Amino acid sequence: MKIKKFIQSKFFLAIVIILALHILTYPSIHHIVDEYTYLGSSSKICELNFSDFFGEKTLEEIEYYTHNTPLYSVIFCLTSPIHNFNVERAGLVIFAFLIATVIGWYYSIPKDWKIDKKKFVLLLLSNSLLWVYCWRALKDVPLAFFLSLGVFHLYLHFERKKIKNYYIAFILLSIALLLKESSILYIPIFFTYFLIKKVHNLKKWALLILPIIPYLVFTLLQYMSGFPVYWLFTSSFRATSELIYPELIPYARLPTVIFMIGIFGPGFISIVLRWKDSLFRKSEFNDFLKFFLIFYIIWELVFDFVLFGNMPRYHTILMPFLSLIIAESAEKTKNLKILFYLTLVYSIISGFAISYYFHVESLEIWRTSLREIIEKILGR
Repeated sequence: MKIKKFIQSKFFLAIVIILALHILTYPSIHHIVDEYTYLGSSSKICELNFSDFFGEKTLEEIEYYTHNTPLYSVIFCLTSPIHNFNVERAGLVIFAFLIATVIGWYYSIPKDWKIDKKKFVLLLLSNSLLWVYCWRALKDVPLAFFLSLGVFHLYLHFERKKIKNYYIAFILLSIALLLKESSILYIPIFFTYFLIKKVHNLKKWALLILPIIPYLVFTLLQYMSGFPVYWLFTSSFRATSELIYPELIPYARLPTVIFMIGIFGPGFISIVLRWKDSLFRKSEFNDFLKFFLIFYIIWELVFDFVLFGNMPRYHTILMPFLSLIIAESAEKTKNLKILFYLTLVYSIISGFAISYYFHVESLEIWRTSLREIIEKILGR
C-alpha cells in the first residue's frame, strides 16, 4: 500500500520528471584530459599494473597526474563490465554515485530535525553542478558522496555521541582521502570547530585524526618507491604550482561564493538568512548551521587563496549541505518556502540547460555566447 501511495504521489512524479531530464542530457560529449587519464590507469590496474602510482617518474610521465591516489582508477576497473573503458559510458558509474549521495543523505538526516526530506531530495537531484558532472568521468561527484557524508557523520558523532556515526565517518573519510587529497581539508575544518567550541577531550582529537592513517601509510609506501609525491603536492599550491591551465580558464580565479550564487540562484538568499538566524537562536540545527558556516569559510579561503585554481567542480561536496539548509529554511516562513520553489525551478532549468549543452556540443561553454547556447539547446 505504501509503495502504491508513493508511486501515485506528486513527489514521485517530480522525481520521474527530473530523472527523465537527466537522461535527455546523457551522454556528455565534452571531455577533458583527466577523464581519459583515469580510464587509462584503471585499464592498467585491471591488468594488475600499478606502475602509475608507484616507482620513479619523470616530469613527462607525471604530466597529467595531478593526484597520487589510486582509488578512483580501482573503481573504474571494478565497474569496467559496465563501460569497457569508454569515457561516455563511464558516466553511468558516476551517475550511480549521484543517486547514492541522495539516498545516503536521505537516511543520514536525523529524524528529529524538522526537515522535509522530499524537498531536499528534489533540490539535490536537480542541483546544476552535480547534474553537469554526474555524466563526466571525473572524481567530483564520487567525492561528494564519500566526503560530504563522511564529514556529516563525523559531525553527528561529536554532537550526538553515537558510535555508529563514527564508524560510518571513519570508513567514508578514509575512502575519500584515497580518492582525492583535498579531502584532508576535513581536519582543519574540525580543528577550527573544536577550537571555537573549546574541546579539550583528547579522545575526540584522536578520533579526528584516525581516518587519515590509511592515506598516510599509502603515501609513505609511494614515497619509498620513488614516486614524486612531493612534486604533486607542491603543484597543488598557488605559490609553488607550475600548472598554467587555470590561467586559460576565465573563471578559475573567481571566489567560491560567486559559484554558489550561480548554482543556487535565489536559494542563496535562504542560506544567508538561515546563517544569520543561527547566530541568535539556539537549537540543534542552528548548531549545525554554525558548524557548516565554519566549514564553508575555510573551504572558500583555501580554494580562493591557497590552492592553484578554483573551479566550480571542486565544490560538489558543498552541494548536499547547502541543499539541506535551503530545504530546512522552507519550513520556517511562507517567503522562504517561495524561495525554495524558485530555487528548485531555477536549478532544474540551469542544470538541464548546461548539461544538455554538453550533450550536443563539445566546445567549452564559456567560449559560447548565451544566444548560441540557447540555439544549441533548441536544436537550431
